[in-house]
Amino acid sequence: MEVCPNMGKGKIVKYLKIYSELKIGRIIKEKKIYHHRQKVSHYGKVKQRKKTKKERLPKDFTVKAPGDLVEIDTVVKFAWNIKRYINTAVDVHSRYVFAYCYKKHDIASAKDFIKKMQAVFPYQIKATQTDNRSEFHKYFRDYLIEHKIKHYWNYPGKPFRQGHIEKFNRTIQEEFIDWNEVLLDDTSMFNQKLTNWLIWYNTKRFHWSLNLETPVDYLLNNSYVSKMCCTNTKFVIRS
Repeated sequence: MEVCPNMGKGKIVKYLKIYSELKIGRIIKEKKIYHHRQKVSHYGKVKQRKKTKKERLPKDFTVKAPGDLVEIDTVVKFAWNIKRYINTAVDVHSRYVFAYCYKKHDIASAKDFIKKMQAVFPYQIKATQTDNRSEFHKYFRDYLIEHKIKHYWNYPGKPFRQGHIEKFNRTIQEEFIDWNEVLLDDTSMFNQKLTNWLIWYNTKRFHWSLNLETPVDYLLNNSYVSKMCCTNTKFVIRS
């Protein structure tokens, strides 16, 4: 244990041989002897790490209106020796979508994405759900708190709980990204063409889940937004 303080119970039992794996696991839990990495400052002081509990989407959560829950994810595309990250978002209720391509997959890109998404969506976003990657921490989380947007983390190892964004990721890859990967070197041009495709998706593409209406038609026909709002220039996002 001194050599490797974070060793699991399955390996420890191979060394000790006198206790069962179940008993060793109980001892580790009771004595709290797991070693956790510590952050040390430039002056040699140990910085205390605050572990915050991630809030998960309640199992009885129901979506009743547009903006109640927007699922967010990232599509990673590697082509022509170029790696790009396309952040994606879909509103669970209206199926309204947004996406944007970035050269880096970091906190700054995540924060920029949520700001652009807010500008494009024709209604208020009340809650988002993301996976557990690091770019959705710190400044991204702080931005959501500042704008009173609830942030839920998806359950680890359960991508089906983000089923809407998983389906959209497949659609955007098959219908747009794979057909325009040659433009990935120029993210500005790629995003310009992507914006046009997103406008088509939101205004022209029919959805079975919306009784063969487009997301915008669904919003208009159910009086969620005005016609002026849906034809606003906010649809066009420039880098």
